[in-house]
Amino acid sequence: MKRSKYVQLSLAASVAMAISGCGVAEKTYPVQKKYNFQSVQQCADEKLPVDVCSDAYMAAMAEHRRLAPVYDNQADCDADFVANWCQQDSAGKFIPKLGGFELSADGEVTQSQVDAAKAQLPTSEANSGGSGFSGTSLLTGLLIGNMLSNNRNSYNSQPVYRYRDDRGSYSSSTLGQRIAKGSTFTKSNQARYGSSNYADSIRSASKPVSVASSTSRGGFGSKASARSGWGGSGKSFGGSSS
Repeated sequence: MKRSKYVQLSLAASVAMAISGCGVAEKTYPVQKKYNFQSVQQCADEKLPVDVCSDAYMAAMAEHRRLAPVYDNQADCDADFVANWCQQDSAGKFIPKLGGFELSADGEVTQSQVDAAKAQLPTSEANSGGSGFSGTSLLTGLLIGNMLSNNRNSYNSQPVYRYRDDRGSYSSSTLGQRIAKGSTFTKSNQARYGSSNYADSIRSASKPVSVASSTSRGGFGSKASARSGWGGSGKSFGGSSS
């Protein structure tokens, strides 16, 4: 009998301790945002960490060197991009210049992180979005900057190129986005001499690359050169900026 009571008391104590240790889970908010930057400085101006901006630039540069279409003459290259935008490489071929980088963030933030970020804002902006994750781009930038600093795998980067659209206006996009809209780059050497369809190769190979894995390869620049910048704007808590 004594043993039975002892076991019951022990179980009751265990349950009580388990319940006391299970507090209400903190509310979290999903973050999915896409930026289109022309320079590392512009990226930093959005309140993203300089190291994140530099690494995203270097990852985009690595993909640019790997995937950019190559042409035998400047006219063909200019036709696919922008007049006088292409440059000649050491082999005498022509390639489009890198026009920027697309940085995509994907993760989540907690309510305490939202509150901490709001504490850094002017009063007028801190109170504009209620208690959740909404409101100003400055708040969004602070939250995403903290998220990216703490999780290097929560973002990726792709090279961006300048081109003229069907209406003759200048725009910027990734190669994959161009192909999705119908571009084929058929005059490029990859398309003319390659063993497979270049558009299909870009479609499969130009998927966003983890910045953490790209910048670990080395051999394509330094953070110092990345921070110096080289060249509009970006945004989306659930969208994109261009």
